[in-house]
Amino acid sequence: MARAAALRRALVGFLLGAMLAGPAAAQSVVDGSDAGIGIERTERLLALVRQTLPGPDAKVTDLREGRAGAVCGMIEMRNRMGSYTGPRPFVSDPASCVFGRLPEGPELRNPASAADFAAMERTKRLFAQNCAE
Repeated sequence: MARAAALRRALVGFLLGAMLAGPAAAQSVVDGSDAGIGIERTERLLALVRQTLPGPDAKVTDLREGRAGAVCGMIEMRNRMGSYTGPRPFVSDPASCVFGRLPEGPELRNPASAADFAAMERTKRLFAQNCAE
């Protein structure tokens, strides 16, 4: 009997600790909009996010089907100081393994390289073709 009580206390302590620790940081869809595109496409999208973006804790919202098989939505990620930067639009084509966040002005004015600038321009073009209403 004493052993069962000790096991119960240990289990309750473990569960309380897990609850207080909060969820593990990972890319996730936080608003349930993944139901609109299906679990398989959502998993492929989140895999592309993991491959493309630094940091393990991006928040994805407002998922929707775009034109030509694209997936459109919003993504929020942390900056190097650890603060969330605010949601930004993105476009993805899981079939061809393409993912890009819509660039902001400072990124376009001061790209790290010509290849980065070309990638940002490609993302803008894909977004305009597949996600802009």
